[in-house]
Amino acid sequence: LPNYTIVHRQDWFLKENYKADTQKDGMSFLDRSFELHFNERPFLNHFSYLFITKTTKERSRSQSNFSILCRGNIIPKEVRDKETVSLFLESVDQFERILNDSAFIRLERLTTDEIVGTPQQAGLIEKYFSLSQQDTTTLKDIQMSASEMRIGDDILCVHKLSDVDDLPGSVQTDTRYEKYSTDRSDCRLSFAAPVGLMLSCNHIYNQFLFIDDSAEILQRFEKTARNMHSLSKYSRANQLNKQWIDAYLDEAHSFGLTAIRCHCNVMAWSDSREKLKVIKNDTGSALALMGCKPRYNTIDAPALYWAGIPGGEGDFPSEESFFTFVEQGVCFFTEETNYADSLSPFGIKMADR
Repeated sequence: LPNYTIVHRQDWFLKENYKADTQKDGMSFLDRSFELHFNERPFLNHFSYLFITKTTKERSRSQSNFSILCRGNIIPKEVRDKETVSLFLESVDQFERILNDSAFIRLERLTTDEIVGTPQQAGLIEKYFSLSQQDTTTLKDIQMSASEMRIGDDILCVHKLSDVDDLPGSVQTDTRYEKYSTDRSDCRLSFAAPVGLMLSCNHIYNQFLFIDDSAEILQRFEKTARNMHSLSKYSRANQLNKQWIDAYLDEAHSFGLTAIRCHCNVMAWSDSREKLKVIKNDTGSALALMGCKPRYNTIDAPALYWAGIPGGEGDFPSEESFFTFVEQGVCFFTEETNYADSLSPFGIKMADR
């Protein structure tokens, strides 16, 4: 994918009651009994989307105090260039073919009607604004403030991973799930499974991967490392920061890795404040199971929600991301992957740019 592209993985987990299907042709007694056994039982339904958004160098550095709501023209001039659009679409086609040819996952490209909707059926954007996956949704009032965010009667709570200090010392693609494992067999779940199907509440798990100009980023870190070294006699912290930056640069040059920015967040909601307290604690505990430090966010919740709109990723606040590499970032997906079993984040937070 070209520079200044955003890859956004959005997983929806919604509580539903199972509806038995007993009208299929050729159903046996056992098949029908199986369907009736689970009829009306609650479960967590999973919907997964992958959005690829082209942005610009200037937009990729915008912060939460500057959003699409403040501009008269929402589309950057560079993105309106026909050649730029054509090259981007070609890259996306290649991206789609690579993933589909791997045979591990299958992508289905959404149509315009599926994204924006029709008079008879709700589109993905409408579903996002109503926190629902129903085909017929009702748009709700959105209330944003520094203390909380509401969508209709639902109160939103947001936990984020936007600082390298909040991450564990190392990450891996999958972990052993002790509850279903034995001495002779392993049940392997993805590293981010605790904030996926294991988190039993209505929630959306967002992961953003920001592809900037990797060569420019590494050059900037080289300059920062030199500045840190020259100031090391004034503060030991400067020397320690230089060592971390050197480790990041060594990793990039030794293995030919691409420097990217990453951000993850969990958006959960409830129409009851009492239930929201439980959900907030459960979400924090799920992040702690991943070895991460839970960070509850209120002030930037509207900006993060706005950036999660399909196609609105260009408005993501850059200060909410940290630098890492394309393999470490993928470890935060909620499905298993085929990368190395253990990887070190070697992240650098945006505040140290």
